Amino acid sequence: MKTNFCLLFCLLTHVFSLAQILNRTTTINYGNNEAHGHYAKVNGINMYYETYGDPKNQPLLLIHGNGGSVKAAGCQIEFFKKDYYVIITDSRYHGRTDNGDKELTYRLMASDYNKLLNNLNLDAVNIIGQSDGAVIGLLLSIEYPSKVNKLIAAAPNLRPDATALYQWNIDKNEANLKKLQDRIEKGEKSKQLNREIMLLKLLINYPKINIEELKQIEASVLLVYGDSDYMPYNHIVEIYENIPKANLLIVPSAGHRVYRLEPEIFNSFSKRFFDNPFKKPSARDGF
Repeated sequence: MKTNFCLLFCLLTHVFSLAQILNRTTTINYGNNEAHGHYAKVNGINMYYETYGDPKNQPLLLIHGNGGSVKAAGCQIEFFKKDYYVIITDSRYHGRTDNGDKELTYRLMASDYNKLLNNLNLDAVNIIGQSDGAVIGLLLSIEYPSKVNKLIAAAPNLRPDATALYQWNIDKNEANLKKLQDRIEKGEKSKQLNREIMLLKLLINYPKINIEELKQIEASVLLVYGDSDYMPYNHIVEIYENIPKANLLIVPSAGHRVYRLEPEIFNSFSKRFFDNPFKKPSARDGF
C-alpha cells in the first residue's frame, strides 16, 4: 500500500511538473507580436497593446506590474485566450508605450486604461492586475466603477509606508533610487535610466488609496498574495476587510510574483472566480 502511494505521488508530481512546463512554454513572442500589436492615443501618449482571442468573447484586461510589459503575463494570455478576449498593454513608462510629460502616478495610469477601454468600445471588463497592475485595478474600480466587472488584484498595497510594506522593501527601493541618481550626477543619460528612476519614484511616493475609497468598490474582488510577499499580513487583511465583495487567496511558499511562479494555482482560482457568481459563505451560518 505504501509502495503504491509512493508511485502515485511520484506520478502526480511528474504530471504536475509537466503541466507547469507546458503552461509556461509558448512559441508566441508576447510583447513583440506584430500580428496582434496595436497603438492607441490616450492622454497624449501612444499606448501599445496586444489582443488575443475572439472579440465576441468576454473581455479580459491584464495589467502588468512595475517594470513589466506585455510579455510578463504570457502564462495568463496562454490560459485565457481560448475563452476570453484578452487585452494586455505596456503601461505608461513601460515597453513600447510612451512616457508622456506628466508626473507618473497610479491614478494617471488608471486614467490611461479607462481611455483605452473607451477607444476599444468596451463598457465593462474582467481585470487581472499584478502588483502595480493590481493597484491600477483597484483605482479603476474606485474611479471608473462601470468599467470593472470582476477584479483579481494580485499583491496590491494602499500606501508606500511601513504600515503597508516591510521596511526592508522601502529601504531597498530608496537605495536603488540613490544609485540611479548617482549615475545621473556622473553625466549618464538614457531613456531607460530615466524610466527606471520614474518607476522607483512611483513605488516610493505612491499609491495613496484611503480606506473609504475601498469601501466604495462595487465590483467583486479576489485578492491574491504569496505568503512571503512585500506586504505584512495586517495590511493584506486591512485591504480584504474593507472591500465589500472580496475573497482572499494566500498562496503557500510563494513570493510577490505568484501569477508567474505558480501559474497553475493562480489561473485555476482566477477562472473559478470569473466563471461563478461571487459568494462569501460564513462558518457562522454553517458553511
